Amino acid sequence: MAQKKSNGSKPSMIARVKQSPDSDYMVTIGAAWPFKEGEGMVVKLQSLPIQWDGDFILVPPKEDDS
Repeated sequence: MAQKKSNGSKPSMIARVKQSPDSDYMVTIGAAWPFKEGEGMVVKLQSLPIQWDGDFILVPPKEDDS
């Protein structure tokens, strides 16, 4: 699933989380782009898993994510 910001730019990172607390399977929940006014990232989460503990990781997009 390709994600784009409203200005059309591709994300520099993808937000992923475990499907459930005891799972090793990761699902994509959003994306992140560089903050244009300085250091940092703009993170847009599109969904949240049930029983989510609040932790997620940011990883570079895979070729099939774009």
